[in-house]
Amino acid sequence: MCFRIYSINIPFSALPVIETDGRLVGVVARTAVDVAALERAESEGLRRYGIVGDELRSMPLTVRARRRLAWLSANIVLNVMAASVISAYEETLAAVIAIAIFLPMVSDMSGCSGNQAVAVTMRELSLGLVRSIDMVRVWFKEASVGLINGAALGLLIGIVAWVWKGNVYLGIVIGVALALNTLISVSIGGVVPLLLKRIGQDPAVASSPLLTTITDMAGFFLVLSLASAMMPYLV
Repeated sequence: MCFRIYSINIPFSALPVIETDGRLVGVVARTAVDVAALERAESEGLRRYGIVGDELRSMPLTVRARRRLAWLSANIVLNVMAASVISAYEETLAAVIAIAIFLPMVSDMSGCSGNQAVAVTMRELSLGLVRSIDMVRVWFKEASVGLINGAALGLLIGIVAWVWKGNVYLGIVIGVALALNTLISVSIGGVVPLLLKRIGQDPAVASSPLLTTITDMAGFFLVLSLASAMMPYLV
């Protein structure tokens, strides 16, 4: 016996449970399915911020601290790597102080774009809409969005930098850097969860920290390297 629902517009109060051979073995309340889906989404959201497992405030203090500290400690190493990029361009920063104002803007704005891509991929993974073998297709779709959004965001922040500091070349540096970093961040954000899934790692835990670190390093490098190349026009 095979139980099928032909219309999704009718609010059913229960959903069928069917064996692989099509035999109906029972029903599950629709509210139970919704609650389970909500709990899974909340759990994945906690893991993205380094809260691994079902943490409750009633747990021992040392257990809660140890669980969070394990991932936060790893982030220290990743952030040192990002800071090393800035250290390599100290002379450029000293010559053009205005660049320091826009560094966090470039990394933060492109990071937000990348996190949007991570969220979409995580949702599609949980729904079974994509698999690890779909990395090329996902990358192409995210890169297409990154090109459009990167160009728009780069133009906007470039105009802001030009008007604010009165230097059109500074606007070009910041705008091009943000456009390229947005393309990089959405590409990474869309593909990294699939790559982690393929190698047997939990994408909910590692995707966001990896994305943030790579986006920061790429953004700092793009801004500072472009500024170094156009130094005669910025000072």
